Amino acid sequence: MTLSPRFNLWTDPWIRVIRGDGGDDEVSIGDCLVRAHELAVLSDPSPLVVGGTQRLLAAILQAIYQPGDVGDIAALLGAGRFDEARLRQFERDYAARFDLFHPEAPFLQTGDVPLDGYRKPEKGRQRAWGDPQPVARLFAEVPVATERTHFNHVTDEGHRLCPACCARGLVTVPAFVSSGGSGMHPSINGMPPIYVLPAGDNLFETLALSLISRDLQPRTADPGRGDQAIWTSDPPVVNKDHAVEAVGYLESLTFPARRMRLYPHTGSTLCTHCGRPAAVFVTHMLFEMGHWLNKEAGIWDDPFVAFRNPQGRARSSDAGPRPVRPEAGKALWREYANLLLEEDEAGIRPRVVRQVSLLIERRTLAERQELRFRCIGVRTDGKAKIFEWLDEALEAPPAVLTDPDAAGYVQAALEQAHEGASVLRKVFDRHFRPERGGARQDFVRFNSVRERMLADYWQRMGMHFRRFINDLRDPRQRDNAERGWARAVIEVVRPCFNAALDQVGARADALRARVEAESDCERWLYAKRKEWLYE
Repeated sequence: MTLSPRFNLWTDPWIRVIRGDGGDDEVSIGDCLVRAHELAVLSDPSPLVVGGTQRLLAAILQAIYQPGDVGDIAALLGAGRFDEARLRQFERDYAARFDLFHPEAPFLQTGDVPLDGYRKPEKGRQRAWGDPQPVARLFAEVPVATERTHFNHVTDEGHRLCPACCARGLVTVPAFVSSGGSGMHPSINGMPPIYVLPAGDNLFETLALSLISRDLQPRTADPGRGDQAIWTSDPPVVNKDHAVEAVGYLESLTFPARRMRLYPHTGSTLCTHCGRPAAVFVTHMLFEMGHWLNKEAGIWDDPFVAFRNPQGRARSSDAGPRPVRPEAGKALWREYANLLLEEDEAGIRPRVVRQVSLLIERRTLAERQELRFRCIGVRTDGKAKIFEWLDEALEAPPAVLTDPDAAGYVQAALEQAHEGASVLRKVFDRHFRPERGGARQDFVRFNSVRERMLADYWQRMGMHFRRFINDLRDPRQRDNAERGWARAVIEVVRPCFNAALDQVGARADALRARVEAESDCERWLYAKRKEWLYE
């Protein structure tokens, strides 16, 4: 009798972490939760793995603690560590459901496909599942089949992943899987949004702050499915291309957007992803459409996602709010108001941020110098193309998260920054943008100069913005901070514009345009100085 391979995520190490002393480590789910107060942070080269792992750990803790209100979360933070007895009880009840290669109930996979489901069926018979796919489907950054191969040339047959890497790839699917061809829907949040994940002083605080009280869970979450999770599903089967009408909150954190089954092999090899020796490896897997949320169920307002209300013509439609997603060339701090500040007609901040604000008002977090949020996302074209991932942090003094006046200062500052960019764009376009059908078509070569100028501007303003946010901590200094910010916008516009002018060359027409543009820019800046600083 041949024993099937085993790799249990609850007991076998696969989560990369940084310990409190700064060293690297790799732990199982059980060890990670028991030692969370001794660990600093989750760590992985892929932010998608970090985001997916944090959501999985939050789901487990959500099932264990089931916080009814923000007071329960405050009490947990006060305890300083997770209750080991409650963790051990969960282990006794559900640890068996975290086996990656279980014959009938594999973790985050479907149990109705055998471990040798890659074999061709006997002649005259058909199997009820699709052809095996390269296991690299688990990683957005690895090209597979006809996907782009820039800077990363591999063959589909060459991938051999160890169980730990398979686990890391699996946990990214519920949050970050995007559309991938005909009939392949994205996960429960649609095209992947920016996930705003609270970051505490250690991993315990990070995970405790990631729990969501009952009154802040998604409005469309089905209370009747509150105890349903991937480790309680019975039977443990993910149906193919299955529209679900209702989802519980725990289900959403491990939503089975793909019907998957890993096909393990035994033998000595090196993992092609992490480079470590492996006695069990996976080259192919089942990877086809799984569950998707029926549109009739409404928008899933994930607690870790901010939403932007429709503007302009879209406001009159029934489109409703849309998740804030990564945009090409747009620095994360420009979304500061949408991601962290009080709700207004422009958008809705994540519920987890609102919960942090409530904890500040309860004086649980009021003494912190600043609070930090790790923002993770992946930018796609809404279909199968994946361009880049996003992994940045935003800091906020407690007063900024709870004080509407501080939020007003931030909103005004962002508007001034956009006006600064508008000055750059208008003046440059007036003097260097080619006119259609006109004699200055050759100025098209300046398009790249224009884009570099704007990118330079936003990058420089990002450094000033962090200082501006910090200055808002003291209400008595906010007017000075506002004037300092306005002065920074004006002072940054000038060198960015001059740097662009240095790149237009020495042709006679360009030199003339340069002199006129320089004068025009100074005129605009003078007007802004009078408007903002009364100088």
